[in-house]
Amino acid sequence: MKLLCVDSEPVYREIISLCAEKENVTVTSVSSYEDAVQAFIDYAPDMVTLDVVVKGGSGFDLVKKLKALSGNRFIPMIFLSSQTSDTVMDRCFKSGADDFIPKPFNEVLFNIRLKTHMRHVELMKEMYRKNKALTYFQTMIEREHEMAHHVLDHIQTRSENNSEHVVITRLSAASFNGDLALVKTRSDGARLIFVGDFTGHGLPASIGALPVMHAFFDAVDDLLDVNELAGQMNRILFSILPDYMFCAGYLILMTPNGEILYWGGGMPNALIRRACGAIDYLRSNHMPLGILPAYEFEADLQSNKLNVDDTLVIVSDGVLELKNCRDEMLGDDQVEKLISSSYADKSLILAQKMTEKKLTEYRGESVQLDDITLVALRN
Repeated sequence: MKLLCVDSEPVYREIISLCAEKENVTVTSVSSYEDAVQAFIDYAPDMVTLDVVVKGGSGFDLVKKLKALSGNRFIPMIFLSSQTSDTVMDRCFKSGADDFIPKPFNEVLFNIRLKTHMRHVELMKEMYRKNKALTYFQTMIEREHEMAHHVLDHIQTRSENNSEHVVITRLSAASFNGDLALVKTRSDGARLIFVGDFTGHGLPASIGALPVMHAFFDAVDDLLDVNELAGQMNRILFSILPDYMFCAGYLILMTPNGEILYWGGGMPNALIRRACGAIDYLRSNHMPLGILPAYEFEADLQSNKLNVDDTLVIVSDGVLELKNCRDEMLGDDQVEKLISSSYADKSLILAQKMTEKKLTEYRGESVQLDDITLVALRN
């Protein structure tokens, strides 16, 4: 710890030096304004003591000058002066001083105040060190997020683009989306769809996305059966995810004539808005992926059919649990009404945009707590 002592009187420079050195503080003493400024620059002290009266200038101006030179560093400025009127003390603190000790001062009192300011300096140094470390880790995390975004986005470009047959909406609650939506038409004309919702949101929720996407697109190329793919995804996630994480999802195969074979686990019921306005459901009856070992996993499929102008809408629970400014959840009934009205539109793209708009209006200024995924398909 280093102290700069600025005092015109040699006796006080000596007393202050002796007191400070007893506390293992290194002291540099000067007697004038200009010497104080130069010593402050060269010596970089942790604390400064000074008098109101300084050769070549004013103690008030010196404090302002030294505070400006200190930048972001916290350096206590302690006045020691025989001028103890309220006016002088007021000017001392207004100029930026951190303490005032009247002369002649008691050595015990001076040591107590000195130790107090030494603790403040150490605390501030520790805070600066921790802030620097936090800044470093934040930068590293941002770089890792950027890299992961790049990898995942690159793989997801293999999924089909939005059209009048398929529209995908993914709205993140954090910088990373823990939901996954993949759609790809196979060489036999059947369309394979996977909509997955990993536990939580953000980067931790995306750790299983990469191997799942690889398995999905390999299955498209290999024309793998849906039940086999479901079992394969479960084995992958069971082996890599921690116990507290899993992936709810739908795995769907839709043939060119609208026949649907699907596996569903842990997801809200998907809705089919029939062309006549009636609502039908795909039901998610299984456990989510990544919970059960292979010998307990159930890969049996269910079936349905999408007729001409019917719309299949798959939503993550982030849609159902969306809250408005009154802390009210959207819920199943309102989601069903929303889908029934919005997807009456002949254009699937316009219907999806209308749904997104209504969800945004419902949320208002409230915080989005979970990732939102909407996948709409028409035969």
